[in-house]
Amino acid sequence: MVTILSNVSALAASRQLGVSKIGLNTAIERLTTGRRVNHANDDSAALTAGNTAMANSRSAAAKVYANNAAYFAALNADGANAQKTQDAYRMAEMEGAGTTSDAEYATLQTSTGGTTSAAALTAIAASQVTNANAMASALTSAQTNGIQAETSQGIADAWLGADMGAEMANLTKYQILMQAGTSALNNANQSANSVLGLFR
Repeated sequence: MVTILSNVSALAASRQLGVSKIGLNTAIERLTTGRRVNHANDDSAALTAGNTAMANSRSAAAKVYANNAAYFAALNADGANAQKTQDAYRMAEMEGAGTTSDAEYATLQTSTGGTTSAAALTAIAASQVTNANAMASALTSAQTNGIQAETSQGIADAWLGADMGAEMANLTKYQILMQAGTSALNNANQSANSVLGLFR
């Protein structure tokens, strides 16, 4: 039955076109961002969990940088101790030669921080133990934090990442629905045209 007060078929087709358009826009957004959850209404619980995991990942990654910096600082101190060791050897030579009154010996004492070669080597050995511990600790922490950064990133992706295959299927589906909906709306509007034809 054809009515002129309301075209229910056209209204239904128009409403469904709106639904399809939203679905199409969502699929396009997910494909372009690579994220399944872009807004709270997509999945608020997943958004919260994913954002928390992403924050944990970035925090751990920042710690890796700090650990690496601590390692190289200890490595720098280790290199300085290597030079001090050579200076202590020279002090030992001068002590053996009886030339400890030379200005060079005083300079070496200042550079090594020791009154004698034996004292300098003792201080260097203690410093090397500290440096070794610092380097080992920094490397271990860098690895541990690196693993945490990677796994947290994986957790965030599990919560927020889009299934690209599924979204490609959704994109195709909503493109078809949009075309079919447009055609259905045109057909529904033909009923109004048939009524107008009665007046011609």
